[in-house]
Order: sequence, then C-alpha cells, then structure tokens
Amino acid sequence: MDDAERLALTVLCGELPELRAECARQSERHQRLLGAIEAAARARQPIIPMLGQLLGGDASGALRALGSALPGSGPGRAHEEEFGCPDGACDRAEVPLPGGPIPVCRVTFVPMRPR
Repeated sequence: MDDAERLALTVLCGELPELRAECARQSERHQRLLGAIEAAARARQPIIPMLGQLLGGDASGALRALGSALPGSGPGRAHEEEFGCPDGACDRAEVPLPGGPIPVCRVTFVPMRPR
C-alpha cells in the first residue's frame, strides 16, 4: 500500500461514522458508493479514486475534502492510552475515555491494538 492510500485509509477510518451519517442523508448512489469504498478498504484495495467520486471531485482533492468537509473532524482529546489499526494498514489512533471500551476499527470491526 502506498503512502497516499495509507493516508486515505487513515482519514476514512477516522471519519467513517460521520461519513456514514452524511451518506445516509444523500442519494442511494452515495450510499452504494460508500459501501463499495468500505468493501475495498476492508480488502486493503485502493480507495482514493472512489473517494473522489463520492466527494464530487477528482482523486487528488479527495483527501483534502474528506479531512475538512465533514462534521466532527475537530481536535482530539489528551493523549493517554492509545490504540491503533489492528493490522497496521493505516495510521489512525484512538484514545478512548479512561476505563472505556477498547475501540474497534471502523472498517473491519476488529478491536484496535494498544500502541
């Protein structure tokens, strides 16, 4: 997986709940395309061209649009116990609330690993 696809997977995984909610308010085409993107991400196949289609631009602007256009893409919380991608395919990190459940990958639904 090249660096751009790794970054795309990281951003997708981080913003997937918001993206699912937004696509649920859009056309069936958007919902099908997001499903295809999620399937490709689970299979660790390229997703940047499909992200460009979903976000209404070309592949080069897909990451910029995804990283800035969705609700909930604000700052995180203080660093404590950090968890990462279960198979190391992306760089997403999550810091759960103290004593909270172990976060899961939003693409594969596998529990994330401590870093």
